[in-house]
Amino acid sequence: MSEEREEWLDLDDEKIEDPGHFLLHRGMRGIFEAEEIVEGDRIVIPEWELTIRPHVARWSDQSVMLQFQLSSPKWDRDIFETSAGIGSSLKNALGMAIGGFAFSLMEGIASMEQDREPDQLHTTYGNTVHNWKVYKSNIVGLGESSDEMRETPYWEALKDEIAKRVGNQKLCYIKIYGAKNGDDITGECRINDIPSPELGNIVAEMVSKWQVEEFASQKQFIFLQQSEETYTPYPYEAGHIAAATRTAVHMFMECDTQERYDEFPERLAERLQDTNLAEELYSFLPEICAEHAFEKLTYTEEMSMLKGEESFSIYRTQLASYYLIYDALFEGFRTEQFDDEVYKQYIGVSSIYSVICNAREQGADLEENGGVLTLSFAMSDHYQFR
Repeated sequence: MSEEREEWLDLDDEKIEDPGHFLLHRGMRGIFEAEEIVEGDRIVIPEWELTIRPHVARWSDQSVMLQFQLSSPKWDRDIFETSAGIGSSLKNALGMAIGGFAFSLMEGIASMEQDREPDQLHTTYGNTVHNWKVYKSNIVGLGESSDEMRETPYWEALKDEIAKRVGNQKLCYIKIYGAKNGDDITGECRINDIPSPELGNIVAEMVSKWQVEEFASQKQFIFLQQSEETYTPYPYEAGHIAAATRTAVHMFMECDTQERYDEFPERLAERLQDTNLAEELYSFLPEICAEHAFEKLTYTEEMSMLKGEESFSIYRTQLASYYLIYDALFEGFRTEQFDDEVYKQYIGVSSIYSVICNAREQGADLEENGGVLTLSFAMSDHYQFR
């Protein structure tokens, strides 16, 4: 630990007027396993080609919530993390929040950058084998502790299910969080910041066995880094998918006859010059809207893809485009590029709405009573998984 770091830890009564400035210039200095520099509103670690953009989301005299965005040209996605702290002073709370970030997420990234004793993982996606190195962060705990919590084997318990949920990404990051407070149990597992309810249930089952009476929690990050030999780069970045999503929405809304709607997929493919992406936009956008609208229904993480005469099971987190399309759609609604009529029209052509209507005709009210649905998408013979 640097002398500067030790100095600010000793100043318990220091009044912090600007926590953002303190975070950049003092709080996050000397805590990493490589040299960092401050450039404007970000911290750069040149040796790792890593940029960290910290943000103070909320703060009071005794609490703080920090948000971090991490990016690197070596990755195919950004990493997002939130870390909270509560203490006797704002400085104490900042120390707790920064420590939670440094000793979990950043320790895992350091392991990856230094190639420290990785595990191996082999997955199959789209009939292609993918090879991964696996790096685990420390398990960081808060609150009570008990013997069975000391070496909780999260990776061993989850790795087979995680393997089913990764596709052809260059980097996957998994966040595991468990907490117990009396009878209240929380289990969470997120893959690339997307929650997996099924994996969260596995974490919750492990947490339920903790022998604690007061609050206790644990957090761990796991990083999957794919071998260059098995990785095929996805051709588009988020900005391109956002533009393609806008094009798809506007062309869909121009379909004022059944004939134009029937021709829509072919016209969209011609406009985008990418049949795969056109099929995905045509198929996914209605169901994304309907899922959002009918929240009492439960949608399985696993989907069915019909490709010609073949049927494939696939998880949403495996598809490179799915959550890029999802984010682009709701950003369009948030910024009023799309209106309520777009939402209604997409719901009207969704298979989810069709299932609800069919059930209603048979006397079942899925909107009110809920149910479990597995989505199925019919793709063309030449569709390729990416």
